[in-house]
Amino acid sequence: MEEYKKFGNTDLFMLLAVLFWAINFSFVKIALRELSPLAFNGIRMFFASIIIVIILFISREGLFMSRADFWKIVFLGIIGNTIYQMFFIHGLNLTTASNASIIMAMTPIFIALLSFFLKHEKIHWAAWFGIMFSFVGFYFVITKEFGHFDFSWYRLRGDLLIFLGNIFWAIYTVLSKPLLERISPLKLASLTMAIGTVFYLPFCVKDIISINFSKVSFNAWASLLYSGLFALAICYVIWYSSVKRVGNSKTAIYGNIMPILTIIFAYIFISERITLLQAGGALVILIGVYLTRSGYRLFDKRKIA
Repeated sequence: MEEYKKFGNTDLFMLLAVLFWAINFSFVKIALRELSPLAFNGIRMFFASIIIVIILFISREGLFMSRADFWKIVFLGIIGNTIYQMFFIHGLNLTTASNASIIMAMTPIFIALLSFFLKHEKIHWAAWFGIMFSFVGFYFVITKEFGHFDFSWYRLRGDLLIFLGNIFWAIYTVLSKPLLERISPLKLASLTMAIGTVFYLPFCVKDIISINFSKVSFNAWASLLYSGLFALAICYVIWYSSVKRVGNSKTAIYGNIMPILTIIFAYIFISERITLLQAGGALVILIGVYLTRSGYRLFDKRKIA
């Protein structure tokens, strides 16, 4: 008989990370009412980098890395922090918190496709159906209402930026796995965060300098600090730890819970609502993700004794 692993610490921490990220969408939207996307992201990434590097030194691991891993880590830092964060923050600024979280639930789809193209794994025909199904759901999410779809960049730019950012996050996740076999999650998260921040700062220095600090409210600063500490510093370490222990695909599956929690928190904190079509699109995406990762089981005729 097939044995199932019990709910453990990895599951608990990933659920905690999902909760932190779900709240983060609303808090970022609150901060962006008073801070530009680049200024907000630059400050929170710098803050998160300091926190996580301090934790790294307290753990006595240090910043040393082998020459063979150096450029790989630099590449991951740019992909998973500089580029991804650029797409994420501008996308979230131009779309709703709910839409962003629903689109990011497609992460397992991109991870499956990337693993297929890198020849890490094969894709069952049921999974291909799930992938196509998810893109139908994505269409519903960005359509928002029946009969009101507009293909213009101005209307869709926020959703499309999140969509593109999702691709880079998938690359970041898949390419991190080999390095985690010889580098701890804390160390890899610290190095990629710090390197990504260094490459990100030149884009946001002008925006940070132009901030009128006296006019930024407590709520905006509190949201920024929460986002830097929990959504970046803590959650990145949790994410890497899970990738190391259970793999890319199983870690990404936890993101299926995030849209539901994000929609609830967005309604509570920023009075955000979604249309019936968007809710339907979210459901279609989640079904597509399930088919992509586990759909083959429905058609596996082999009996498990």
